[in-house]
Amino acid sequence: MREPWRAAWRYVGAGTFTLAGLTVAGALLGLYLDRRFGTGPWLTFVGTLGGMVAGFYEVVTVLRRTGGAG
Repeated sequence: MREPWRAAWRYVGAGTFTLAGLTVAGALLGLYLDRRFGTGPWLTFVGTLGGMVAGFYEVVTVLRRTGGAG
């Protein structure tokens, strides 16, 4: 009974850290580029969205590879 929950939490944890990590990385890269080029909040916004997209893509890829999503 406990084994399915452990497997589920493994995927939830990995997905959460992957999604959050890539989102934060994109935001930080965008912030750096905004400060370097003086473009206001635009590159931070684009970097954050790009990080979110990359995070979702990575989570879906891992789930498909392990058989967790159809």
